[in-house]
Amino acid sequence: MKNNPFDIADLIVKKFRGNLTEEESIALSNWRDDDLRNKLFLEDLEKKSAQGIDTSVFNQFDTARGWESVLKKQQRGTTVFMWRSIAAVLAVLISITIYFLVYQFNDGTERIVESKDAKYKNDVLPAILGAKVIRADGSEIKVEDNILFSADGHMNNSSTEAIGSEAQLLTKLNTLVVPAANYINLTLADGTKVWVNANSRLNFPSKFVGNERRVTLLEGEAYFEVAKDAHRPFYVESKGAEVKVLGTHFNVMAYSNQLATTLVEGSVKLSKGDKSVMLRPGERGDINGSLIDVQPADFQKELAWKNNVFYFNGDNIVKIAQELQSWYDLEVSFSNDIPLLQTYTGEIRRDANLSEVLNMLEFVSDLEFKVDKNKLLISKRKI
Repeated sequence: MKNNPFDIADLIVKKFRGNLTEEESIALSNWRDDDLRNKLFLEDLEKKSAQGIDTSVFNQFDTARGWESVLKKQQRGTTVFMWRSIAAVLAVLISITIYFLVYQFNDGTERIVESKDAKYKNDVLPAILGAKVIRADGSEIKVEDNILFSADGHMNNSSTEAIGSEAQLLTKLNTLVVPAANYINLTLADGTKVWVNANSRLNFPSKFVGNERRVTLLEGEAYFEVAKDAHRPFYVESKGAEVKVLGTHFNVMAYSNQLATTLVEGSVKLSKGDKSVMLRPGERGDINGSLIDVQPADFQKELAWKNNVFYFNGDNIVKIAQELQSWYDLEVSFSNDIPLLQTYTGEIRRDANLSEVLNMLEFVSDLEFKVDKNKLLISKRKI
């Protein structure tokens, strides 16, 4: 449904007619909630309606005969008023067409929108649900849904292609690639749930066999809720280190040269080389070279991304910029007068447009921001 513009356009027209069935209303609500852009688009149509479109004219349209209906009215000499109303409705239908052409079939790259704040040249939409899976045979499948693997190793989502359809691929490693400005949730064949942040890559089999379960976080950040299986421990490998669990909730962060594991529930064994430590709930283990440093975890901060929040607490502007760069797919630059080590504190939801986040940061700092397409310049505010 969500990938078919004709079905969605039909639901939108029915919405304005006021004759959506309960099932259709749920389908449209699901489509709206699936992507912030969909929500904004519907809100924009509703505003246009409130500004004077005679929505009763939608009753003249149906998906099969809409244009035919217009042409017949033209032949009968429709009044000027009716033509104005039809023109307004056609403008909405054209808007629907443009929306699907620009936003739904652009590979997720068209995220620059008009800013409602005059101080920015444009605005940037937040990350969206999406990723690609590279199969063991090298073929690629783009996904726009959360990914669910069944116990037999087959992928169940809206894709018409099935990963692991060939028996020889079931135990081979797939690679999940989540680019900047994207995120995805993955359920593995054993029932383990994985939340995967932007700019991340994860290797995993379609189906676990043998006496262990093993995945590799090549880069990025992922939160795991491991399905309990006392006979098959679960391993997460990353940057030469290993996390071993039987069933637990934990976060692994592996950006650049950093590697940290935050334990929420259960217990894990964190190892690198001949060093290993057991983490308890509420602890964070950092790999520093050949050393493992254990300290109290800050759940609010370290799990903020999984809870769909930007939470900055004592972070410098470089760290903040890195998060914005990954989430909004930005090119970030700093003016020479920026105090790079000064720290800032602030919180805002991650499904906000870039301008909303920048306004929050301006409020808690002495910085100012300029946005030009996907380029963000950060400088010190002039007094």
